[in-house]
Amino acid sequence: MKRIGEIVLSVIGVLMSLLMVGTGAVFLYLKNNEAFLGYLDSGWSESQNAYTLDQLSQSGTMFIFSGIIGIVLGASAAMLLKGNCNPKIVGWGLIIVSVLISIISLFGAIPALFFIVAGIVTLVREPKSNAER
Repeated sequence: MKRIGEIVLSVIGVLMSLLMVGTGAVFLYLKNNEAFLGYLDSGWSESQNAYTLDQLSQSGTMFIFSGIIGIVLGASAAMLLKGNCNPKIVGWGLIIVSVLISIISLFGAIPALFFIVAGIVTLVREPKSNAER
């Protein structure tokens, strides 16, 4: 059975996860960037600077962590769907991945939307019987 829709949704989720990893890397880069630190020092108090740098560090780490999970598990789910290997397990796996990355990072809900839709469609879609083919 062709599962092109589920594969496309999984790949879009992987691309969104890749975007999250890139955003997290930018956050971690900004934490150590001299121009950005100069901008912070020019208009903000010391406590605001410390809070902002702490938030950049935490959110960058969470973006990268949940993005890597989404990339690895989403890509493996897309490959398993391409081979049509046990779609029920892959569907539940996609749903579990979406919940996991949403718990780790709130912005992980963006790729999780694609993963959960692909998982639900995988579970709901009935394989064609031999008589219908």
